[in-house]
Amino acid sequence: METDATPPPAGEAGPEAGRPKGLFARVQRLHVVLFVISVLVFGAFAGPRLLIHSPDNHFVYLADAFLNGQTELTRKPHHQNDWASYEVLPLKGASAEAHGPVVKGFFTRRAGKPNEFRLLDGREIDLPPGDRGTAERKYFVSFPPFPGVLMMPFVALSGFGANDVLFTVLFAGLNVVLCFSLLRRLAASGYSQRTQTEDLWLTVLFGFGSVHLWCSVLGQVWFTALVVGVTCNLLYVSFSLDARRPFLAGLALAAAFATRASLLFAFVFFLHQLFFPSHGRRPAAGEALRKLVLFGLPCVATGILLLVYNFVRFENPTEFGHTYLATGTIARIRDFGLFDLHFLSRNLTAALTLLPSIDADPPYLHLSKHGMSLLLTTPALVWLLWPMRTHALARSLGIGALTIAVPIFFYQNTGWEQYGFRFSLDFMPYLVALLALGGRPVNRAFKTLVIIGILVNAFGAVTFKRGGMPAFYNDYLCEEPK
Repeated sequence: METDATPPPAGEAGPEAGRPKGLFARVQRLHVVLFVISVLVFGAFAGPRLLIHSPDNHFVYLADAFLNGQTELTRKPHHQNDWASYEVLPLKGASAEAHGPVVKGFFTRRAGKPNEFRLLDGREIDLPPGDRGTAERKYFVSFPPFPGVLMMPFVALSGFGANDVLFTVLFAGLNVVLCFSLLRRLAASGYSQRTQTEDLWLTVLFGFGSVHLWCSVLGQVWFTALVVGVTCNLLYVSFSLDARRPFLAGLALAAAFATRASLLFAFVFFLHQLFFPSHGRRPAAGEALRKLVLFGLPCVATGILLLVYNFVRFENPTEFGHTYLATGTIARIRDFGLFDLHFLSRNLTAALTLLPSIDADPPYLHLSKHGMSLLLTTPALVWLLWPMRTHALARSLGIGALTIAVPIFFYQNTGWEQYGFRFSLDFMPYLVALLALGGRPVNRAFKTLVIIGILVNAFGAVTFKRGGMPAFYNDYLCEEPK
């Protein structure tokens, strides 16, 4: 294993310094070409879905609520899948004397406790049927709100007909460009020795040889959030390199955790770049403090807004609403919470060891809706196990990926239902950057693994949640936790 030479300090010339201006113009044209081709590819896989919004256009409902100056939905959702809701229940008799005229919350529906009602503050009380009036149900979007904010102009123009599939496809195309731009920035800074062609292969790996491909062609709230989260995360990593752009890094991170709560933990990457810089020269105390304040301002401001947003909806600043999915009746959330050691083995199975099943029953290939191993959806990741070059930036990227991934493995949901382990998109930019730094050649074997990844994910983009294809999918991970 070779050790990488110390890269040039921030602000000094890298390998691409002094290139002719015409080359810069050609690179910009390449970015445009990448975007157009990517959008066309994602659009082709989306197919007829591009003609109408997805059935799970939660962010469209949220954008409409924001345009009307409120957080509660302006109309009842058209189905009951993954909306947060609770009951506003008038009381009478002894219950009204004990708890007031109105309570907010949900019936826990625990076996043997038909009258148990959990209040928004977490207390559980007994409400006999005779003490209850007619309940009113309030609906909210539980997912962090930034994609809904981005959709507001589209919803202002098209109302509830705003097309979340096209919205997601456009952001997916932008992600391909941002990934390539990040990889070229690593090369320009001297951290990576990849050529432009090699970075194009790594970009193709990310955009089309990972779960990013099939997640980008569905619309739907879960996948839209993941794709927009990737956009914010790629910008964040790029701005955080050498802690050069602290305010923009903070702004990108704020947008990221306002899209995917798990990305809050990515803050460690910037701190590591600031206090353990990859070029080896720590900033003076005053400079470090200045950058830390600039980085923290948008994060703190956004965090406060999100806490207020949560309190307005659920009278609890730390509650985004997942507790109230299915009106609070999901047993594993009710009994274990959103994060617990109880969920670790299931999540590790879904992420690392779950494979398709081949058997004698048509269509002979069956896939679990809990997903499949990352080593099957993106087999080129095995190159991470044998890097040829190591340096401080690789350590920062590895720590960043780990701090994002660990909470995900304790989360109450494997990602079901999914084709591959979709939550890996939260840390995939860090892994692709590590592949760039690792120095192993982009040879025939690596390219073969990239192509296999493309084919595997293309199958998911064609079949997953597609009419006429449900026979391929079932749930065979294990029983739901009780």
